[in-house]
Amino acid sequence: MKRDIHSLIQSWLNGDITPADFEQLQDELLHSPEARQQLRHEINLDMVLRDHACSSLDANLTPWVQENPPARNSKSNANPFLRSWVPWAAAAGIAALLTAGVVIRTQRNSLQASAKVEETNQGAAILTRVSNAVWTDQTHSPRSGDTLGTGTFKLASGLAQIEFFSGATLLVDGPAEVEIHSPWKATCHSGKVRARVPPPAQGFVINTPQMEVEDLGTEFGVEVKPAESSTEVHVFEGDVNATPIGSKLVHLSEGEGLRRCNAGITPLKGNRSKDFVCLERMDALTQNRAKTRFAAWKEWKKQYCEDPRLLAYYAFQRSCNWERAADNDAPKVASFCTGGIVGARWTQGRWPEKDALEFKRPGDRVRIRLSGEYEGLTFACWLKVDGLDRKYNALLLTDGYEHGEPHWQILEDGRVMFSIASPPTSDGQTPEAQAYYSPIVFTHSNLGRWHHLAVTYNAISGETTHYFDGRQVSRELPPQQPPGCTVVYGPCEIGNWGLPAAGHEFPIRNLNGCIDEFVIYKNPLNNVELQAMYQAGRQD
Repeated sequence: MKRDIHSLIQSWLNGDITPADFEQLQDELLHSPEARQQLRHEINLDMVLRDHACSSLDANLTPWVQENPPARNSKSNANPFLRSWVPWAAAAGIAALLTAGVVIRTQRNSLQASAKVEETNQGAAILTRVSNAVWTDQTHSPRSGDTLGTGTFKLASGLAQIEFFSGATLLVDGPAEVEIHSPWKATCHSGKVRARVPPPAQGFVINTPQMEVEDLGTEFGVEVKPAESSTEVHVFEGDVNATPIGSKLVHLSEGEGLRRCNAGITPLKGNRSKDFVCLERMDALTQNRAKTRFAAWKEWKKQYCEDPRLLAYYAFQRSCNWERAADNDAPKVASFCTGGIVGARWTQGRWPEKDALEFKRPGDRVRIRLSGEYEGLTFACWLKVDGLDRKYNALLLTDGYEHGEPHWQILEDGRVMFSIASPPTSDGQTPEAQAYYSPIVFTHSNLGRWHHLAVTYNAISGETTHYFDGRQVSRELPPQQPPGCTVVYGPCEIGNWGLPAAGHEFPIRNLNGCIDEFVIYKNPLNNVELQAMYQAGRQD
């Protein structure tokens, strides 16, 4: 039995409408101007009553509501005006839509659709820096900037700097095995670690198989030798509490230490700070490593730029002639292939000596123009995404979107989208563009760090492959590729969309981030070539 519009609206405002009644309400609103007028009237009435109720309620009620909120599903004696807070927010939203003549037609867009789950960071620490690090598990080796969750990390050699969310910093000297339990606790199973703990992280704990070390706001080192069943702790500054397993707590101050070997406990004297890598030493090693990597990349670039398959290579290094120009270093290219920098600002790239362009404002872009027709392409770039602010976030877009013109962009959910405009059909109709999507590769945990992104496209077969940090993440072949497909460019933009179609729903597509290298090939590269490109350009 159908309910009248008044009772449906009241149930909705009170938050107890059933799915069946909600469907009826939507149908009434869709087909009846009188129903929409009734909704607006009752929303306005509810607003007046709510405001009056809030002003007349006892002043002591507000803190009670804040400190003791009722259960979400509770149907207790709560004031009915308080129960209308949430429905009111929904009602105001639909009222605005109705005023504009818009009615929600599908369950996906209805007010009862499930709210998007906000992504949260479940980590305990961040791997901030490494130097010549070799991880035991090469298939899942972390990189600088990675968020580290709970678990065990085995460093075969080299150095790693881990910054815990509590504020503590751990320098790990390989070979070493460290297990992260929480932002406040870790276990060193083997090797040497140095901890620097500022006052906000006081109470940070490092366990070993033989001892528990609790920081009291200090800097100290721990060395674990499993073959000897021994643990040593050395205090370089401040104080710690060391508790050998099965023994009493020992308070240690600067210059003091303790060794536990099997059942024996030995006090240690003297500051052994030089036996443990310090942050200053890590700084020097990191700088030297960056210089070495940058020099190696420059040598690789010289050979790379001789590849006749290159259509465009923008290294984004400041030009000595004009800093608003983006030189195209591909072989035998016309002078008009030089890019024009608009708005985007110069900043530091992957290494201190490497330049990059920062795209932040809606006007930031690099204008380029490429001629010719091609049977495929490869796009590849090193970029640092700071945020996915738009529905579409531009990497490279042609000004228009005519037959054969490609668009490469990142979606707001972290997927990468490559599309190419389809040729018209025999009857002159323009079909939808061919679009190919990667899985989600950008998440909150990996924003703000450098990544290598690439896509390849074969115009003959339609095969499209996405790559992320040298790995193939998707490969797609269309059921049927129209004959006569080629790739064309004309005027294009890196990091923005120059001339969106008039009235387009999403005309603003500027990138929020940095790019310090962008290459365009005339044909698709293979997996081996793209993995080599990634390895040559990676930071560490």
